[in-house]
Amino acid sequence: MKKYFHYLLIFTSIVTNSLAQSTLNQSIQFGLNKAYNMEIDEAEKIFYKLTKRYPNLPHGYFHLAQIHFWCFLGNRDQYHLNLFNQYSELAQYKINDILKENQKSYRITFMAGNLATYRAMISSINNSSVDALWYSKKAIEYYEKTLEINPKFYDAYFGLGLFDYAMSFVPDFLKWAVNLTGLTSNKKRGLEYIRTAYLKGRLDKTEISYHLAKIYADYLAAYDSSYFYLKNLIARFPKNSLFHYQYAVTMIKDRKLTNAINVLKRVIKLDNKYFSQITAFANYRIGEIYFKKNNYKRAIEHYKIFLEKTKEPDFKGLAALNVALCYKFLGNDVEYENYIKRVEEGNQDLFEDAYAKEKSEYFIENGISAQDLFLVKMKNNIDAAKYKTAFDSLKIRIDELQGDKRVIALAFLAESALLLGKLNEAMNYAEESRKINIKKEKWVNPFSNLILAKANYYLNRNQEAKNFLKEAEEENNYEFRDYLQSQIENLRRKLYRVKN
Repeated sequence: MKKYFHYLLIFTSIVTNSLAQSTLNQSIQFGLNKAYNMEIDEAEKIFYKLTKRYPNLPHGYFHLAQIHFWCFLGNRDQYHLNLFNQYSELAQYKINDILKENQKSYRITFMAGNLATYRAMISSINNSSVDALWYSKKAIEYYEKTLEINPKFYDAYFGLGLFDYAMSFVPDFLKWAVNLTGLTSNKKRGLEYIRTAYLKGRLDKTEISYHLAKIYADYLAAYDSSYFYLKNLIARFPKNSLFHYQYAVTMIKDRKLTNAINVLKRVIKLDNKYFSQITAFANYRIGEIYFKKNNYKRAIEHYKIFLEKTKEPDFKGLAALNVALCYKFLGNDVEYENYIKRVEEGNQDLFEDAYAKEKSEYFIENGISAQDLFLVKMKNNIDAAKYKTAFDSLKIRIDELQGDKRVIALAFLAESALLLGKLNEAMNYAEESRKINIKKEKWVNPFSNLILAKANYYLNRNQEAKNFLKEAEEENNYEFRDYLQSQIENLRRKLYRVKN
């Protein structure tokens, strides 16, 4: 259905009337505050009223589309997807009408860019990759047009930065489409653009803060910076389960597991009906924490809740693998066999699930040995910040291990020694692991170079650290690539004194 409105006189009277504009902006901000606090019903009422009060403006329709976009992400309910499509079409019609009459309306081109961004993300979720790239291209064109009209409207850099960052994660099989659209990617530039929008932008900075927090944790392993943004967001919007969830994920990466459990319990307690997927993921993360704590019964309990409640395949593979391992530790071979076969249910485009599938296939073909379980337990100890326990256990048993298992154990020994301040031992173990040719788990090679880079940095041998860091990055094309890259970027910023 296509509707065209040509009420230029009405529109002009609205935008030139400062009182009306002020009322519109105040209503929008009030509605956004409700939405950010996940009071969706209240936010929807406010934005619906705007469509009646300002029928020729896109603002009310745009923000209705926005909150139903969030709800679809939060629970994968087709109802919210249908409403998003309905309101986004209405918003686009209004946007088109305004731009026909006034192509220099930079706030409207900015809104159009945001709308195209949401459409790109929806297309990606629905596996419509070509549509996702087409909408991405449109969004970038709108953001660039916004800055062409008004170079000081810095909010547009947020959208450009997000695409710069996100495009670096496009899988190889879609590179042809990316090249065809002329899209580019640059994580470093993307971060700078987003920071520019945060520091100089005029509009609400809630979404920017969230994405900065996520990027600092995922890309730079700068957990203190991530906490800074998330603490401010949680203080302002205490009912937002996504902000709490991301705070807990950052804690897990920072190996503050007990604190993370407390935050995740808050997410489960909030249990917002519009964001049930976040509640499911919170159970997954609690399962992950108990698994890292080698508390297998509690891990199984929460992983199972996740597998029952999740509405998407993300992390199902790794959850199933870890449940299988838990049962193996507990001596229940029947349940081990049941869950090891469920690993393939995961999202194979997600590294965690793809890696879980690879591991499960290896275990199904070769069986799982006591040495395999020992290495799982040692990795868990390190992730739970039990460095001395891991170091002592590995040192006792290292001579029992051969081949790939020995190389992995040496890498774990090097990391635990480094974190205990045993720098020379860390370097010795890392050097030894580099000398052994490994058939699988090739992440050990860049990881060992990273350990050597960190040890040299702590010893104030910066040039040696830079050399090993370069080797680590050049070899970082295997498992755990994103995690290792975040550690590489973190050390690089220290070596080159890059400011946050």
